[in-house]
Amino acid sequence: MADEFVVTIDGPAGSGKTTTAREIARRLNFVLLESGAFYRFVTWALLKQGVLPGKFPHYEGLRSLISSLLKEVRVKLSPEGTVLILNDQPLKEELRSKEVENWVSFVSAHPVVRETITSFLRDLVKGREVVTEGRDMGTVVFPKANLKVFLTADIEVRAKRRANDVEDRNLEEIKRNLLERDKLDSERELAPLKKPEGALEIDTTNLSIEKVVERIISEIERRKVSRMKT
Repeated sequence: MADEFVVTIDGPAGSGKTTTAREIARRLNFVLLESGAFYRFVTWALLKQGVLPGKFPHYEGLRSLISSLLKEVRVKLSPEGTVLILNDQPLKEELRSKEVENWVSFVSAHPVVRETITSFLRDLVKGREVVTEGRDMGTVVFPKANLKVFLTADIEVRAKRRANDVEDRNLEEIKRNLLERDKLDSERELAPLKKPEGALEIDTTNLSIEKVVERIISEIERRKVSRMKT
């Protein structure tokens, strides 16, 4: 088994986290852990059961419910990405629905939701070489990661990128949704979106994915060599 090496890529939606992380994982043969998939899954599963934010059960009841939901799902990690499988069926479009998109920030802001999923993610990466992306990977989930990256981009560029991921959404609506989500994610008390201490910050607005990936891989290789010498 390879020595554990964790790379975190944080940043707002549309900054290029997923595309960048996937390409790095593919080139280096790391597994790709997409944290958003787990928050989307929990949001989707709660909504499916009629459990809406504001009507959550008490803390321990919610913890038990989320833990049971995560036990039901099978996780497949590979350089291509994170696949959640429920009842032998991969979950794809379900996790990208408009309803999930509208609720995921509210659900993920709940302390019990974050604590339960954080613990689950830490167990998933033990002993692995992994690239993981999200909004608090380097600040909360993996604060001792070998390399922390923080991606940013202009809102117009981010909205255009996100438009490629969803259906039946106009650009202005997507832009409003992103700005609202930025505000919620940045101002929440628990694990707010912010640049991790010591992170490599890259503005992807005018950079190709190739340039971003090359810069990060160069830093990964440098740190791997440095670690071997110590």
